[in-house]
Amino acid sequence: MRERKAQSTAVRRPLQGAHAALLLVFLGAALLPEATLGAQTVTVERDGEPLLAEPRGVRLGRFAASVALTAGPARNGFTQVTLDGWIIRSSTAATTRDGRDLAVTREENIRAAPNGRLVARLVEGALLDEVERRGAWVRVRRTVWVANGGLRSPTARTTPAPAPSPAPRRDAAATARQDTAAAPPPDPRRAVVRRRMSLYRAPDSTAIGTLEAGVPVRITGRAGEWVRVEAQAWVRENEIRPSDSAILTGVSAAELRGAPEEFRGRLLRWTIQFLSLQTADELRPDFTPGQRYMLARGPAPEYAFVYVVVPAAKVAEIERLAPLTSLDVVARVVNGRSAYLANPILELVDMP
Repeated sequence: MRERKAQSTAVRRPLQGAHAALLLVFLGAALLPEATLGAQTVTVERDGEPLLAEPRGVRLGRFAASVALTAGPARNGFTQVTLDGWIIRSSTAATTRDGRDLAVTREENIRAAPNGRLVARLVEGALLDEVERRGAWVRVRRTVWVANGGLRSPTARTTPAPAPSPAPRRDAAATARQDTAAAPPPDPRRAVVRRRMSLYRAPDSTAIGTLEAGVPVRITGRAGEWVRVEAQAWVRENEIRPSDSAILTGVSAAELRGAPEEFRGRLLRWTIQFLSLQTADELRPDFTPGQRYMLARGPAPEYAFVYVVVPAAKVAEIERLAPLTSLDVVARVVNGRSAYLANPILELVDMP
């Protein structure tokens, strides 16, 4: 009886080992796609793509376009990527927050190498892990999250658009007839100045200017032997000022943020507090790289943060201002709500 039981036990043990091996193979196959996903490379689709601490979490900065990143897992429409680059050491400080050892002390660039290609721009307070130091630079690393719509895979292929069908051929006579039929009739209000002439505010009044011979004009009214005309010409912007009737007063920054399209292009008269003169970089989608702008607060007494684009002709004047100087400005609304921080963006027109 003992011998039969021992034989039965000896048969079972190899079967249990085989089952365990099959289970390990099954688990390894199930885990393989997750492991290979982390090795995938993706590319940032556009400038200014936000990088977040968590999906829909705190914004840590903005990526530059065409930066290649190592992708990790995806969650809720976002992909985890690894930020790896170099930052000026003077823009960081030691920390122990959230298990990280470096904190960004002011808005600063991350580069692929010291003084190398731009990778991202981080906001003040962003936390990082230090990897190594090299002179005035420190290499940092951190996993962050990016919306899937802001990334593309290098393996993606674009389907070429089908070639357009050739237009049907027409004979030259038919083409000439169609062109003649489509030509607009001459406009009787169009005219050309015969010789240099004086301009008058009203018939038989004092002259206010002149027009040279050959200048095209448009007739907009008649009174006896007189006609009222309009002429198109260019002048330097600093030689004119907006009409008072065209300038809005009493508009708050909160109103601009609440209805940006309603105020786009309108002129405002504001009292602002000048903070500093800045230069836009490629990570600010609301500006042209190299554009100069004021960082300010306004209008009084609200004093929200506001950006004011400075024309080249007025840069020297703004450079002489001391921080916290109060300015009365007339400015045009470029955008009542900027892309990331929702601050109004204005363009300086005049400083009465």
